[in-house]
Amino acid sequence: MKNFALKSLPCILSLFSLLNLSAQNNFKGKLIDLTSGKTISGATVQIDGSNRATTSDEEGLFEIAIPGESAAILIKHVSYQALTLEIKKPLKSGIEHIYLTARQVGLDEINIIASYISERTTPVAISNISQRTIEREMGSQEYPEIMKMVPGVYATKLGGGTGDARISIRGFQQENLGLLLNGVPVSSVENGLVYWSNWAGLGDATQAIQVQKGLGASKVALNSVGGTINIITKTTEAAKGGTLRHMFTSYGNQKTIFSISSGLSEKGFAVTFLGSRTRGPGYVDATHVDAWAWFISASKQINNKHLLVFTGMGSPERHGQRTYGLTKQEYSDFGIKYNPNWGMYKGKINSLSENFYHKPQLSLNHYWNISDKTHLASSAYLSFGYGGGKFSESYKSPSANTFRKSNQIDWDAIYNLNKTHNDSSRLADGSVVGGFSKIIQTNYLASHIWYGGLTNLTHELENGIKITAGLHARYFKSNLREEISDLLGGKYWIDEYAWSLAGIAGRQQIKTKGDIINVDNDARVDVISMFGQAEYSFGKMNLFLAGTVSGTRYQRFDRINYINNTASEKVSKAGFDVKSGISYQLNEQHNLYLNAGYYSKAPYYKFVFANFSNAVVQDIKNESIKSAELGYTFSSSKLNVNLNAYYTLWEDKSILSRENIQLEDNSQTRALIRGLDALHKGIELEMTGKINRSLSLGGILSVGDWRWRNDVIAELYNDNQELIDLTEVYVKDLKVGDAPQFQMGLFADATILKDWNLKVNWLYFGSLYANFDPAGRNNPDDRKQPYRIPDYSNIDLFLEYEFKIGQLKTIAGISCYNLSGKESITRGEDGKTHDLNSFRGFWTHGRTFSFTMAIKF
Repeated sequence: MKNFALKSLPCILSLFSLLNLSAQNNFKGKLIDLTSGKTISGATVQIDGSNRATTSDEEGLFEIAIPGESAAILIKHVSYQALTLEIKKPLKSGIEHIYLTARQVGLDEINIIASYISERTTPVAISNISQRTIEREMGSQEYPEIMKMVPGVYATKLGGGTGDARISIRGFQQENLGLLLNGVPVSSVENGLVYWSNWAGLGDATQAIQVQKGLGASKVALNSVGGTINIITKTTEAAKGGTLRHMFTSYGNQKTIFSISSGLSEKGFAVTFLGSRTRGPGYVDATHVDAWAWFISASKQINNKHLLVFTGMGSPERHGQRTYGLTKQEYSDFGIKYNPNWGMYKGKINSLSENFYHKPQLSLNHYWNISDKTHLASSAYLSFGYGGGKFSESYKSPSANTFRKSNQIDWDAIYNLNKTHNDSSRLADGSVVGGFSKIIQTNYLASHIWYGGLTNLTHELENGIKITAGLHARYFKSNLREEISDLLGGKYWIDEYAWSLAGIAGRQQIKTKGDIINVDNDARVDVISMFGQAEYSFGKMNLFLAGTVSGTRYQRFDRINYINNTASEKVSKAGFDVKSGISYQLNEQHNLYLNAGYYSKAPYYKFVFANFSNAVVQDIKNESIKSAELGYTFSSSKLNVNLNAYYTLWEDKSILSRENIQLEDNSQTRALIRGLDALHKGIELEMTGKINRSLSLGGILSVGDWRWRNDVIAELYNDNQELIDLTEVYVKDLKVGDAPQFQMGLFADATILKDWNLKVNWLYFGSLYANFDPAGRNNPDDRKQPYRIPDYSNIDLFLEYEFKIGQLKTIAGISCYNLSGKESITRGEDGKTHDLNSFRGFWTHGRTFSFTMAIKF
């Protein structure tokens, strides 16, 4: 027996040696969901180029033999993005943790229809904002503020109410920017504005934001003179799971967010839902908020050629507002939280300015891979909104805002006035009445419906040419009316139809709660556009030529100004744009690009019917925009640089005066300014450097020169749009206001002790001039620049800690906005003396904090 053991020993040692060698050739891994931290089972792990494969077990573990000195392993799972790893010997001992990113069903297809472009190949200046940045930095900021670290972008709060914000790009205000939501235009077709409070839950549902500056790369007809904000919402999560997040601020607002995904089933169906609730008193006095938000995305992969994705979202909300900026005296006496628009009434806050609205947005997208080279993406969408804002009216009395007590509105005095006054009034039928309200509160109600379709066909030819063509059509109709909401102690309201062209005309003058007064009109705007684009890639060069032709039809309906024929004539205007660009890749890291374009911009609805009546403005012309841009990009694993210079000439711009002008017969009109020219030019720089695995640094710079170029004649029309007077407007060489012409920023992003992350943003703003109404510049001796707002800087800080509660990945975060606490002016309106004494505006909030905890499951 002993001899047998001795003889067998070499064989046993050889066997152990082979087993050990085999173990050294095996790569061991554990697959983990990057978002939730859960292990991933059922993934296929294959040696690329061979049939050798295995699958991960219930704990996410796998083991696979590596042939030769190195090999590539391909990891696939139906719910996650595929991942390829290069494995080299000698292999590390132990188990390698491998993180997979959940796949977004239809995300690539949405990027196509939404004109979401590549930084490397498309000759357009762009900045991308990732989901990671949005989740970490949004906190208590308004949605546009998440873009404030983009050079050339200026985004701030306005009055302090939730959702009340404004954004500009390269000095162009937001009515001259394009806003796309998954490729669908969502800016108002009446005036181009974006009401951010209608999108209270958008930040939670956003996958990515791309800011395309200049004329951009959108294929639909847009009013994107300064740029296009391209928002991509989250699509259906292919991985099963969810998140529970709670956020509260240092001033009492709080928000709870819950999201859940079913995961992609074997039959190709998946659903993602997100809901949130926001409430609190607001930072500024009487700017309380109570808002819900919902988002749903459902997808069905019919087969490998057809995919359907339904997306719906909305945010029913109510929030208090501060409509007007503060004067220097108000700020000095009462501070930045002061709001003059409210007072106590029956034991509760009653405000002159409160907004409430709900605007669901629904879309159904179909993606068809006709062949390897031909793709068709189509979207049908529907949006309908209802809500409004508080207002007040007075009759035989000063306005509500003049009744003051402790520097707020004295609603009790107003109530007593309505209840006890002995005045009487004679109606048109000769009767004399008393007991009416002298001051009432109303709601300006705005409702709308729009629906449309967008289709986009792309075909790749054999010679490197890609052709894109498509069609977009939209129907839009809105209603605006003023409804009595509170008689404030009186018995009824007397409607004199003072603003009606028809006068009383036998209509009822005694009005009560719920009746319509002063305003009841509809806007109808129909748009159809066709677009085409050709791209040609050869060698290191990429060329593109794109064009859009659009037609817009306008009509107005008015039931206050007119008795019988309430419809205006139909007005049609055509528009077009043409854009071209070239990019040249010097090598793997350096790229140059040049683009230019011309845009003939059809007027907004408000310029077609300029004086609150159905009379059409005569000889209205399109505005024209000429733009050119030269850029350079550098990209490497350690450093990314984007540098560009732009030139935008805006000619024949139309502006309506903000205030009515008194005519000789005591009637009022608005001044219509046409033929204004403005030149916007500047340079922009964006840099990001990765110092090491734990530290990234970056910076931005924007230097602009934006000026009005000419003096013009403003035209005054009566209610029938008959020219009755002219007035000169002197704005030549005045600076364009409402955005800083110098902007500089730095940021640092550091991972500390593995589980901690710290991000610091610093921004400096200079050459910021107050906004002003050109129609008010009628004195040839007044060539003084608008009030220059003092330069200011701001620091925001974001700290996160990642840990686990049981097996659940948890992230706790704290955000500090305006770290220094310094109160600075951000925006405002210029006054007659063009200095602080006549200025009225908004200041930054003081130092504020938001605290967040998120649990992923």
